[in-house]
Amino acid sequence: MNFQPLKFSKFSFDFHTHKHRILLVNPWIYDFAAYDFWIKPLGLLYLASLLRQYGFEVILLDCLDRFDPEYLAFVGPRYQKQKRFHTGKFYREVIPKPFPLRHIPRQYGRYGWPVELVQRKLRQMPQPDAILVTSVMTYWYPAVREMVQLLRSIFPGVPIILGGIYATLCPEHAERVVQPDVVVSGEGEVSIFQVLRQFIPDVPLPKIADGLDARPNAAYDLFPQLVTMPILTSRGCPYRCSFCASFLVAKGYRRRSPEKVVDEIEYYYRHHGVRNFAFYDDALLLRKHKHIIPILEGIISRKIRANFHTPNGLHAREIDVELADKMFRAGVKTIHLSFETANPQRLQDMNSKVTPDDLRMATENLEQVGFQRKRIEAYVLVGLPGQLLEEMVESMLAVHRLGIKIRLSEFSPIPGTREWERALQLEEMPEDADLLLTNNSVYAINQGTEKFRLIEQLRFLSRILNQAVDLGINLANDSALAQSINRGINQLLKLK
Repeated sequence: MNFQPLKFSKFSFDFHTHKHRILLVNPWIYDFAAYDFWIKPLGLLYLASLLRQYGFEVILLDCLDRFDPEYLAFVGPRYQKQKRFHTGKFYREVIPKPFPLRHIPRQYGRYGWPVELVQRKLRQMPQPDAILVTSVMTYWYPAVREMVQLLRSIFPGVPIILGGIYATLCPEHAERVVQPDVVVSGEGEVSIFQVLRQFIPDVPLPKIADGLDARPNAAYDLFPQLVTMPILTSRGCPYRCSFCASFLVAKGYRRRSPEKVVDEIEYYYRHHGVRNFAFYDDALLLRKHKHIIPILEGIISRKIRANFHTPNGLHAREIDVELADKMFRAGVKTIHLSFETANPQRLQDMNSKVTPDDLRMATENLEQVGFQRKRIEAYVLVGLPGQLLEEMVESMLAVHRLGIKIRLSEFSPIPGTREWERALQLEEMPEDADLLLTNNSVYAINQGTEKFRLIEQLRFLSRILNQAVDLGINLANDSALAQSINRGINQLLKLK
């Protein structure tokens, strides 16, 4: 194993008589619900390593780090409980709903570190020369705005640079509403030195390699207690699914070498005791014989006895017996398959990559090597623009017939995607709609009471079907069930 968590360029320190200090901030989540599925601010962590390579001092403030010792001491035993694979709940503070969400019959919350703890940590820090703030969901922008305001109050005059997914998809909105000093779109590694030079004259302007192996690895050592790790073995996605913005966020599709990926996993497994790793790729199984299969073989041969998880949907068509066997032997424990819909016309329209037959074959192959069907989940999209009840129910039943579980993915329109444009064309939302209204917890409500109740009934149906899977019962053995369920939901919707 030749993994090095940090790589420093010898000439990089010639640029500075002292180290410039950069504060990296991952804000809270503002939403109706949030849950930690091995979340880490990967973009900031890659930036941190790159900045350190060129002589900067970096400080990380991750408001979603559930394992920080100060956080755990602050919130008490209730939030110290962990699920089997160290997923868990964030600390929540109920806060007033923004005006566009005033009609939503649910509590709105700040998820992550308590404000008092964040303020205390910031005031204990030395003043930075610049602050980099990341962002994720477009409808989480109120949390980003409040964080920027807090940073300005504690570090007046320090430039604040905003990047991440929201900043990339909605840069004009971010400039107008959040009002950082600079908004950076796309991969921050490419432009960060040029941006910093606007505020720090002696910042170097290195040429950043496009190849991922030539860049330093994510700076996980910044966490005082590292328990779980997301892993990126590639960036981007060559597919163009109509509901996904991956192609807008990442620059093409690029992969790391399998050996370097396994080196990174082994280092944190042996030296930091990490036992849960989550693959966060958008196209993990693409060109599997040159990528994921060698990675899994490396994990097996080096006797890395950890748990591996796939929270992003896997391309079911790629899961043959060989790959399924490698996954089982390597310790993959959590499997989420991409399915989306059983409707052939919509599959073609969405550029989706998985048919019901693909899902069936993947399930059979996974079971053949030792995976239990009830431990496998498949994503089903509901609430798409113009999507009929019959399609949603049939897609759910197509998953249930296989004896695997349904993971409902409620549609959220993402700016720049074809489904966003379709939602505008069908007048499901106005062109000037507040981004808060694109939240998947809110979008159905804005389509009217009937659609909201429909989604509620589909959630109820998915729970029933999944409980049946746990009990080993298949409720979809005859074709009449789908029609009965459709009639039942329609009757429920008619109730006053």
